[in-house]
Amino acid sequence: TANGTKDDGADPAVREAGAGGSAATALVLNFADTSKMMWPARGNVLLDYSMDSTIYFPTLEQYKCNPGLVIQSEVSTPVYAPAAARVLEAGNNEEIGDYLDLGNEYTATWGQLKEISAVPGEYLEAGQLLGYVAEPTKYYTIEGSNIFLEMRHGDKTVDPLDYLE
Repeated sequence: TANGTKDDGADPAVREAGAGGSAATALVLNFADTSKMMWPARGNVLLDYSMDSTIYFPTLEQYKCNPGLVIQSEVSTPVYAPAAARVLEAGNNEEIGDYLDLGNEYTATWGQLKEISAVPGEYLEAGQLLGYVAEPTKYYTIEGSNIFLEMRHGDKTVDPLDYLE
């Protein structure tokens, strides 16, 4: 039957993943301007956040504003959720990356990922695996493998370094 053993077998797995029962309600998204995030992956900042002035992008051979951070990391390095979050969108778009809703109108966009394990609507705990660093896209061939991190509060970009521990 539709409500037989098939559903009963799936429920414990769903609860273990944190998507059902009290596990989901325990994740309160309360990110604020004083909140701190862990680094999603360790690495040097290749290109700083710069919306007030332009910085040089070697691959593009041009100066432009950078709405996020480009953090150096080796291909296949695990990338972790920096804070409790809800996934708004997940996919493999070389320009946009993944969206994570951090609560209180804070959002983070990730780029340069592969093997993304997060799915839209899923709640993540800080430190939970998001995916892995991908081969650099055509926008970053000279800079090398990295992750892109953009943060917004409402419709305004903010410097992710102000929030990273």
